[in-house]
Amino acid sequence: MPAPAPDRGGELPVVFRRDVPLSLADLRAIQKQIETLVPRISPAVVAVELDSASGDGNVASGSGVVISADGMVLTAGHVCESPNREVRFEFPDGKVAMGKTLGLDEDADTGLMKIDGSGPWPFAPLANLREAALGEWVLALGHPGGFDSKRSLVVRLGRVVSVAPGVLQTDCTISPGDSGGPLFDIQGRVIGIHTAISSSLAENFHIPITEFYDTWQELAGVPVAPTTALASRLPAYCGARAVNATDGCRLSAIDKNSPAAKAGLKVDDIVVKIEDRNILAAASFERWMAEASPGQTLKLEIKRAGKPRIIKLKLE
Repeated sequence: MPAPAPDRGGELPVVFRRDVPLSLADLRAIQKQIETLVPRISPAVVAVELDSASGDGNVASGSGVVISADGMVLTAGHVCESPNREVRFEFPDGKVAMGKTLGLDEDADTGLMKIDGSGPWPFAPLANLREAALGEWVLALGHPGGFDSKRSLVVRLGRVVSVAPGVLQTDCTISPGDSGGPLFDIQGRVIGIHTAISSSLAENFHIPITEFYDTWQELAGVPVAPTTALASRLPAYCGARAVNATDGCRLSAIDKNSPAAKAGLKVDDIVVKIEDRNILAAASFERWMAEASPGQTLKLEIKRAGKPRIIKLKLE
C-alpha cells in the first residue's frame, strides 16, 4: 500500500484551524482552497460498474479512488462483494478502463480493485495513519446515482462530526452511488471511503484510511505466514478506560499492573493529546489504543488536578 503523504496542515489558511469562519475573507479562503484542490484530486475519482454477483444480469454501481500510478483502486467492501469480478472504471473525463476486484474485508467494509494495464493512471495521495480530528474540514467526492456525462463529478464540503473505532462520521451529504468514493482532507489526501448513508442527510459514515492499512494483506491477496498473521492481529493492551467529560476525555478506570498503571496514569486524569493530536472525546482515545501495536510507546499529554503532565505509555 502506498505510504501516506506528509501532513502539511500548517501551510493551510488560518481559517482551517478555527472552530468556525469569522469573516467573508475566511469564506473566500475556503472557496479558494477548494477551487485549487478539486481539479487536482478529481481525476483519480472513478465510477465503477460490476455485473451482479448473483448472475441475474443486473449491474451494480459505486465509486472508488485510484491510489497508485499502476491502478490500485480503494472502494467499499460491499461494492466489491467478492474477488475476481470484472469491473468497468469510468474517469471524470469519460475515459473507460477495465479491471477486477482483488479482495475485501467484510467486517471493516474495505475493498480493493485493480485497473488492467500498467498505466500510469491519475491517483490521489493518502492521509497519515491516524484519525481525522473532530471539526476537520473534508471533501466528499463520488458519483451519486452512477456516472453521468451531463454533469461534473459531485463535490460536497463538510466537517468531521464524530470519530469512533473503525468509522468516521461527517455532515457531507452522500447518496446511493457514492459508496466506495473518497473522503479527502482539505490538503487533498484520502482519509476515508464512503460506507453508509444515514436517514439524515447530515449524518454519513466513512471507513477511515487506517482500516485499509490494517486489512491490506487480505485485500491484496498477499500470502502471510501464520505467525506473521497472528502478530498483525494481536491487539495492543493499555489497561485504561475513558469516558466523555465536560473538559474532554477522562480516564474512568485503570487496571492493576497494566501498562497505564506502570506509566503512572490515574483515574480522573484528563487526556489532552496523544502524539501531539488533540483528544476531544473518549472515542478518539479508544481509537488510538485500537490502532496501536504491542510494544509501541505513545506520548500522552494529560491534566491532573488542572496541572499539565507528559506521560510515556508503553503498550503491551
